[in-house]
Amino acid sequence: MGNRNSFKVLLAATSAIACIASAHAQETQNSAADAPEDQSIIVTGSRIRGIAPVGSNVIAIGADDIAQEPVTSTNDLLRRVPQVVSLGANRNGGSAQNGAANATRGAGINLRGISTNATLLLYDGRRFPPQGTQGQYTDPSVLPAIALERVEVVADGASAVYGSDAIAGVVNFILRRNFDGVEVRARAGIAEGGYTEKQFAGIFGKKWDGGSAMIAAEYTDNTHLRGYDLDFYQDDNRNRGGRDLRVQNCNPGTISLGGKTYAIPQGGVTAANVGSLVAGTANRCFYNALDTVIPEQKRYNVTAAVSQDVGESVRLFADGFYSYRNGTIAGINNISATVRNTNPFFVTPVPGTTQQTVLWSMVPTLGPDFNPYHGESWNVVGGIEAKLVGDFKATAYYAHGESEDVADRRLGVNTAALNAALADTNPATALNVFGGPNNPATLAKIRDNLFVITGRTKLDVANVQLDGSLFDLPGGAVRVALGGEYREEYTYTDLLTGQAATPRRTADSGTRNVKAVFGELFVPIVGSGNAMPGIEQLSLSIAGRHEKYSDFGSTTNPKIGLTWKPVESLTLRGSYGTSFRAPTFTEVSTIAGGAGLYYDTLPGASGNLTGIGIAGGNPGLKPETATTWSVGAEFRPISAVRLSLTYFDIDYKDQIQALRGTPGILTNPLYASFVKLNPTQAEVDALIASGLPINNTINANAVQFIVDGRRQNLGRSRVRGIDFAAYANWDVGAVKFDAGVSGTYYTKYLFQALPGAAVSNVIGLINFPQKFRSQADIGAKAGIFSGRLTWNHLAAYTNTTVTPVQKVSNYDTFDLGLNVEVNEHLRIGFDVRNLLNEDPPFVDTSRGYDPQSANPIPRMFSMTAGVKF
Repeated sequence: MGNRNSFKVLLAATSAIACIASAHAQETQNSAADAPEDQSIIVTGSRIRGIAPVGSNVIAIGADDIAQEPVTSTNDLLRRVPQVVSLGANRNGGSAQNGAANATRGAGINLRGISTNATLLLYDGRRFPPQGTQGQYTDPSVLPAIALERVEVVADGASAVYGSDAIAGVVNFILRRNFDGVEVRARAGIAEGGYTEKQFAGIFGKKWDGGSAMIAAEYTDNTHLRGYDLDFYQDDNRNRGGRDLRVQNCNPGTISLGGKTYAIPQGGVTAANVGSLVAGTANRCFYNALDTVIPEQKRYNVTAAVSQDVGESVRLFADGFYSYRNGTIAGINNISATVRNTNPFFVTPVPGTTQQTVLWSMVPTLGPDFNPYHGESWNVVGGIEAKLVGDFKATAYYAHGESEDVADRRLGVNTAALNAALADTNPATALNVFGGPNNPATLAKIRDNLFVITGRTKLDVANVQLDGSLFDLPGGAVRVALGGEYREEYTYTDLLTGQAATPRRTADSGTRNVKAVFGELFVPIVGSGNAMPGIEQLSLSIAGRHEKYSDFGSTTNPKIGLTWKPVESLTLRGSYGTSFRAPTFTEVSTIAGGAGLYYDTLPGASGNLTGIGIAGGNPGLKPETATTWSVGAEFRPISAVRLSLTYFDIDYKDQIQALRGTPGILTNPLYASFVKLNPTQAEVDALIASGLPINNTINANAVQFIVDGRRQNLGRSRVRGIDFAAYANWDVGAVKFDAGVSGTYYTKYLFQALPGAAVSNVIGLINFPQKFRSQADIGAKAGIFSGRLTWNHLAAYTNTTVTPVQKVSNYDTFDLGLNVEVNEHLRIGFDVRNLLNEDPPFVDTSRGYDPQSANPIPRMFSMTAGVKF
């Protein structure tokens, strides 16, 4: 252990030396800054060709960096950018920010950690159709990574440019449209414990006079990562200074009666030995070791694009993608059985008792419930570009996209069948929860439980815009972009419950349209033609967008940007804008997307509690609004060194969140108004009889809490912080070095749980971003050989779900990559992710770690081969 810590200190010191530079992934930001030299390029953050976004910082990842990153999805590529936080929808699971609704384990992008809904994802400047069973996120992994020319991130409000809902910023995936040749990549990795990943990808492109075509495809496959493969994946946290959170739903189980528990012995309890049961004892178990911490998944992606000039003034273009993924997830269902004395196996430790609760499980007999899921998404675009007067160009396109996500759950615990088996008086078919054998047909009926969630979305977009130069000033040409857009959104959700022979369907759907007009003006007040001491460059950008929602009214959102170069080596910039996000269909529907009552087990102040969680939409929701601004500077003292600093401020109001299952909801005073502890039996009975769907087995006699987890406008978030980045390169003899660091330091995250509530600073608390996160790397290249060491750092934070609160330690992992450029056609790479095999920090909660902040995959060794022609 001492050697391992010494090695970690050495690696940290090496990476700290690299802190005179920006993250290697951000080196290609230069390409965005230099974009104005090519008047055909549109840089993310502006709709005017050849103009980098004024006042905003662009973080860019180029094709070479994408090829070297040791990840197997476009989504994971972005999670290595410090501004991207893993709260919300991710494939590891987790329940913060409505992550529990991610039934098909997709993954969204969450800039600043304020919500995946606050980040707008685009490809080539166009929207993806929403994904997930509730249409609640966009997963960029539908695009093959090999098809990407670059990825650009603008981590401040972009509502005036792309849409009112770009609150935290925008991420734009830009395709390799002008690729000419053939490239093939293959990657395979294995982690300690046996988890594996495979990926095969290829791209073919052809250019000709006046046109080009490209098609790319990708296949990715990962196996299950099971709980028993991970030594930290436990519920009994006592040896780590925590609580014992193992459940009592075991086999043999535990009798709960009159506030006391009685452990059922091995072999079961009958009238002959019931007198030996001891009050205050309980069986505890951890069947969640069988969990699929990361479920198996296969993903198939195809992307294509074609462009053709027609004469000298017109270009026709089309592109599209198709993606399909599927897999299975293991589920563990706990049973709290209410047993009456009419059950033929009924025995009780308290004479005269006619009804009691038995905490029990079918897992030792039948194993976990493996249920499949799949997700499908596609989009097609067709358009025309025409040269007009002067340098003006007009572009018009129409896009249609659809997605479908299905959590095909047909195994579980059926409440009606369970109660029928418990009430059965025939010993041959009745359910025995007292430790004896059971009829397989009886168990099969109970396990026959439909909970099939289907979500479908459609997105139609018609867009027309033009841009060009209006007139010349001494500082350069004043340029403008104007346009209009019509967008129609359709959402359908379906929940199938009951049993295979008697299914019940609850479906809902809705459509809305959004009409928009937008404009952007670029004014070069001072440029090369009128530069003066102290003002080498001074540029102003004014953008605005007016949108009319068919269901939530109109909104107008401006953005102002200013860039000032007092000297050639120093750039100062600032921006200000507003945003508006209307609730989606599933956020306002009371029956869509799995709405209803759930019997949940959640950690309380001293251990697990069982109760009812209410899920669903809220028709009384109002739109979210935000004001964003930033100021920053970039300094290049010499050509080989670049330093960047940006201060950001986001004031996000009426933020919509779903609270069911949120870690700490029973103990964190922020959520006290949504929690009823120890409800009366009358309150429980009234809720069950309210007509809301009952989505799993509820033991009405053992309800210790009621949580209203339906979506709410939860007050206000005020997020402030500093992005920093630096980059340098140098030569030592024949060896070329580069090194860098980038990160985000949050100065404030003020959270108001609901209007009128106290404002709390939640930065560094569980379910919110850590105060500091960074990535540093150092690389070297000598001839055909190159290597890179990367240090990923997440600061310590506080677990407020326990009393007293727990300090969660830093999370530091290192990645090492080695590459050989055999020749201009062949490249071979070897990399190790999580080089020191660092476990996630211990968090005193279920499973012993925080899936929103840590990667559960152990050290992984991978090989990559790439061939170009």
